[in-house]
Amino acid sequence: MNKEISFKIDDMVEDVYFFNYDHDYDKANRKELRFQFEHSIKPVKEKEQILITLRVHIESNNEELVRQGVRAAFNVTPFDSFVTSADEHGVRISQPTLIGTFLNVLIGAVRGMLVKNLKGTPLDGVVIPLIPMSVIRQNAVKK
Repeated sequence: MNKEISFKIDDMVEDVYFFNYDHDYDKANRKELRFQFEHSIKPVKEKEQILITLRVHIESNNEELVRQGVRAAFNVTPFDSFVTSADEHGVRISQPTLIGTFLNVLIGAVRGMLVKNLKGTPLDGVVIPLIPMSVIRQNAVKK
């Protein structure tokens, strides 16, 4: 029997921001910038929350130029119908597309934070490329 799952954002904060002021930006080629993403998903059963952290690293020639992160708490009810198991290796959920939705919310937030934080810097106007949902889903939850 499938139960209808409802969710809401309880909290969202900037997790980290780092800008490498020591880099020689006069020699940087924006077309050669690399974007690396990392995320963590942690269930908090007693609060019926999923805590998700998303960080983007902007690099050039294997040197980190920027690190921007955001963390959000999503309330999910009924929690036990959504999170089917969790251990040190990951989390299993009943509706993986919902994690994709949560990650999309965080990607939008981190984009906005980068626009604000990079304004007036040599990387002003750098935008995170679009990420296909298939890539997000494939890397978000245990199979």
